[in-house]
Amino acid sequence: MDVLGGVLLVAGAVFVLLAGVGVVRFDDVFPRMHAAAKGPTLGLLLIGLGVVVSVRTVDAVVTVILVVILQLIAGPVGTHVIGRSTYQRVDSDFETDELGDSED
Repeated sequence: MDVLGGVLLVAGAVFVLLAGVGVVRFDDVFPRMHAAAKGPTLGLLLIGLGVVVSVRTVDAVVTVILVVILQLIAGPVGTHVIGRSTYQRVDSDFETDELGDSED
């Protein structure tokens, strides 16, 4: 069980690392938003699962569940911040600007 937990921890850390690299290296907004949302969420789920498998206590399970729930709430918020900051920095040449109407 400890080997499985270690493998899950390493796999989760790799996902989080690749997501961070993706946010920095991708040149368009949509790939950056995807990297910021999907990678850390999957990585944290794998890390949490690895901790639960390795530690095997009720306290660890409860803590991991709380951390994963908070990440599932915070992930979309971070992605929204990336998209919103891009919208505010780029001059809009679109014929219909649905977000521009709501900013008044």
